[in-house]
Amino acid sequence: MTLEPVSRSILVVDIEKSSERTDTEKADLRAVLYRVLHEALDAAGLPAERRRSDDLGDGVLVVADSEVLPLLDPLADVVVDGLARHNAGLRPEAWLRLRLGVHFGLVARDEHGWVGDAMTTAFRIVNGAGVKEVLRAAGRAQSVVVVSEAVHDSVVRHGYRGIQPESYGKLIDDGRTVWVRVPGYAKPPLSGDAPKPTDTVPGKVFNAYNNGHVFNADTMNVDARIGFGGTP
Repeated sequence: MTLEPVSRSILVVDIEKSSERTDTEKADLRAVLYRVLHEALDAAGLPAERRRSDDLGDGVLVVADSEVLPLLDPLADVVVDGLARHNAGLRPEAWLRLRLGVHFGLVARDEHGWVGDAMTTAFRIVNGAGVKEVLRAAGRAQSVVVVSEAVHDSVVRHGYRGIQPESYGKLIDDGRTVWVRVPGYAKPPLSGDAPKPTDTVPGKVFNAYNNGHVFNADTMNVDARIGFGGTP
């Protein structure tokens, strides 16, 4: 078989602890997942004609005809904002929490789906035991973002757009080096570190939504259960 590889950005989204939910709960969570994800993809400038999505049962695979940067900024934070709005007022055990894996590389499409080493890497980094443990330890977080070493070295460490390299932590997970970020936390809880919510951020104005109320402030302590969308 002859394959025609193309260079694409890859996003793998997985629902935390989906196997512990009933079928009815899974269906409800999937509906929220797709709504939140589509809103985030549109906000990132990736309309339907620039992406292809494949359902994974308890997650979604998105292959985008784009550079990788929009998947990190603004997509990741738009997803967090959508999750926070959904989870507000729910018991923590009922929250929808996600693992977001980001990679890029050459992939090809056959009659069954996508194939390529880059695709294999994207799935492995999001499903590593260490990444799952980071999200479990960050009990007040909406999600964890994990990027491959290639994405970190080519994008994250340079601090493009609003990316803060210091918010990512290095993790050796199942023998593979990845970098993880927990939105709402100054640092990801790694190696038994106590989870630390983000410190006060000076010089920005946030519009915070909490249980239907809006608060405006020059600075604020960010709780991961609060969705925020602001302007610098």
